Amino acid sequence: MFDLDEIKQRTTNKSYQLGVSLYHAGKVSQLSLTKDKATAIVSGQYDYKVSLINTEHKTEAKQGETLQASCDCPAADYQDICKHAIALALRVESSAKEQLGEISDNETALQISAQAQLKSWFKQKSSEQLTDIIMAYIADSEHEFDKWQLAMLNEDHALNATELGKLITKALPKKQVWEWNEVRGYFSDAQEMFEVIFPAIEKCTIEKQWQLILKALQRLNKVLEQIDDSGGFRFDIEGLLNEKLTTLFNQQLWSDEKKAQWIFEHFQVFKYDIFPAVPDDFELQAGVNKRFLNLCKTEAEKRVQAGLDLSNWDNKWTFKHLTQPLIEQAEQAQDWQEQCRLMTMSAFDHADYLKMGDVCLQHNEPLESEHYLQQAYQRANTPDEKKQCNEYEIKVRVALTEYKGAWQLAWQLFTNNPSFMAYKNLQKLQQQTGVIDSDFMEKTEQILANCYVETTRGIANNADALLDFYLDKNELEKARLWALAHKANAVSLLKLANLIIAFAQQDAVDLYYRVLGTIIEQTNNKAYQQATDLLIKLEKILTANGADAVILYAMIDKIIQQYKQKRNMMKLLKTHFAYCFK
Repeated sequence: MFDLDEIKQRTTNKSYQLGVSLYHAGKVSQLSLTKDKATAIVSGQYDYKVSLINTEHKTEAKQGETLQASCDCPAADYQDICKHAIALALRVESSAKEQLGEISDNETALQISAQAQLKSWFKQKSSEQLTDIIMAYIADSEHEFDKWQLAMLNEDHALNATELGKLITKALPKKQVWEWNEVRGYFSDAQEMFEVIFPAIEKCTIEKQWQLILKALQRLNKVLEQIDDSGGFRFDIEGLLNEKLTTLFNQQLWSDEKKAQWIFEHFQVFKYDIFPAVPDDFELQAGVNKRFLNLCKTEAEKRVQAGLDLSNWDNKWTFKHLTQPLIEQAEQAQDWQEQCRLMTMSAFDHADYLKMGDVCLQHNEPLESEHYLQQAYQRANTPDEKKQCNEYEIKVRVALTEYKGAWQLAWQLFTNNPSFMAYKNLQKLQQQTGVIDSDFMEKTEQILANCYVETTRGIANNADALLDFYLDKNELEKARLWALAHKANAVSLLKLANLIIAFAQQDAVDLYYRVLGTIIEQTNNKAYQQATDLLIKLEKILTANGADAVILYAMIDKIIQQYKQKRNMMKLLKTHFAYCFK
């Protein structure tokens, strides 16, 4: 299911061996397999949630990579694949072999399920012994005691809303929690409690269920005021609560008017940070949705009549939020006139009018779009705002088939602020309008050549646009000569190096060296790993092109001499290029 050879290439030898040790020590538990995904808990210093996804047939997959790993351990923040993910991959490989009958007797003996062993052992115990074992287990944990007591009470009789409310408060205690692993433990405990609380809530009436789930959401919002959950450990509980609330909403025996009023109140004012998106997460029935939209329309018209000051950002944002459902309704109905009318109600600056122009263009109404463009020009106060209007005018002129005027304006914008992206926009315009200027490429090359400016901090913005221009045209010799004499961005230098390595190997290695220096000088472990990965990649490319590896080793030797004080970088080099240290 997962390519172990690829994993070895994307990890250090040390990390891989640590993963092997975790696997053989039986640290992988709760394994879950689907067609393209594996998840498990891997025990290290703590228990970590690990997942592997097969991306071989996914469009977003990186070239040369067939899997994506994730883990909530700290090392996963800077390692592509951590030791816990390696252990999971090995466990999946083992499971696949078990199903195919490919595991030897010795391997099978080593991999007997710990759960099966325990189950057999428990069966040998008397009821009294099992009771003692369970009581001893829960005695050391207040949380476990609460959970089992709740299960007992819930089985004996249905808990009332007051009792369940107290249990929700107990599951989400108010306390200051800032340390990463403590936050993780806090929400892990809470989730276990809610696994017992939710079935108890479901025994209540729909109205009581609604009140209790709403109380739980309110409580979650409250406790998060004193908890640093930047790791997102609350997401499981949050997702369950949000899902239950939206499901219960449609089960409520309220009138359509009351439901619409509730939605409108929670849409108009954000009462909570953690809450379902209103109205998007609620599947509103037709009658409820119609009343909700009428409430939005009535409130919007009331504010217009009151002369709402849209120059105030808060007022503008609130009004836009209020009219957005009405605009979406008009858009779904393909009523572009109503859509623009509603957008006009909250329009204030040039960007608002350009958006209305876009709506007109989407419905093949360029004359209407031109009208809104003029409104945008009147409200454009800064050079950047006027430039945005100029760029939009090009689109309008093309829609009006005024190709020559569109080209002249686009060329003016390019000469005023030349860049590689501006050139690409011109090239795209040329494809739309046909060739208007036969000297376009020659003039572009000269303008981009004049962009190069060095500063005390490196090079000016877009100074290396000519290199990207040459690469785009596949003029590799021009690109090579330019790059050897000028500074440039790392992405373009590496792209060039990979393209010329077949005929200019030394130059390609020199370009890699320039990029590696900027990466290593960032002085952090993630940068060191990135630099090492590039060296490994370069070695493979050189080998594939039949190049003499001596030039690579000479470059690595220069890196060793220049950065020998960076010990972690040296450790990585010794792991992958030990022969360079002899």
